Amino acid sequence: MKAILNSLLFAAALTLTWGCSSDDDVVEKPESNVVEEPGGEVTSDISHFNVSEAPAWAVEMHSDQDKPQFQPPEPARYENKMIVMLRLQEELVPFSTDDDQMAVLVGGECRALSSRSGEGEVIYFVLNIYGNISGDPEEFAICYYSGGLRQEFWRRGENGFLNELNIGTESDFVIDLMEGTTKYARQTVVTVTPNPTDGTAVDIANDRVGVFVGDECRGVGRPGIAFNVFHQQEGEQAQVRYYSKSKGGIYTLRTPLTLSAGVEAIKFDL
Repeated sequence: MKAILNSLLFAAALTLTWGCSSDDDVVEKPESNVVEEPGGEVTSDISHFNVSEAPAWAVEMHSDQDKPQFQPPEPARYENKMIVMLRLQEELVPFSTDDDQMAVLVGGECRALSSRSGEGEVIYFVLNIYGNISGDPEEFAICYYSGGLRQEFWRRGENGFLNELNIGTESDFVIDLMEGTTKYARQTVVTVTPNPTDGTAVDIANDRVGVFVGDECRGVGRPGIAFNVFHQQEGEQAQVRYYSKSKGGIYTLRTPLTLSAGVEAIKFDL
């Protein structure tokens, strides 16, 4: 079972690795002609700068799904049980409520069902996962229902179940559940690397990158670190914005980003 959960963690980590592609995959921008305008605005062929306080960008993840009615497993039907503790990832903690639910399914059959435990910034689910040594289907899934967001998040994989007979308690498993959102049909992994051409300091802890479709934020991340951008259709046109703390404002890239459910790496001249 440990191998199953680790495979999901590995898949999430691999997604981040793909986001940090080589220079051959990076969209290079030509040198620009810069024009300073009244009011602190700066325009160029590449981007537009506007003085601004730190933005509170966030993806709107609220949905209207009802809580799934999974039936808890009957322990007498199974040969083994494994106890696993999954910690809820940071991005979902603010929306956690007593209506949260975590389920483990094997071949579409519920093998574990748990409500949340913990408080504050540490929310976790203790899962008693039931299974058999042999004969279990290969399809494996974790379904998390967020009471605050009213949305299901799914992560799926294919592995044998309990074949290692590693029974016990594992702590601090954190799976990227946001990748399994059911609100948006597609995701593009984006890495924006700032290129400070005028001596602008890059502050990884406080600078922010936002990707917008129209006025709707679809992804927020930090410079140089891969993050997910959510969208519904292939080919949606998005706008990339970069907040620089040292400059006290937001750069908006003039060239639109085409969202293609793949990997995009962008060098952003500041």
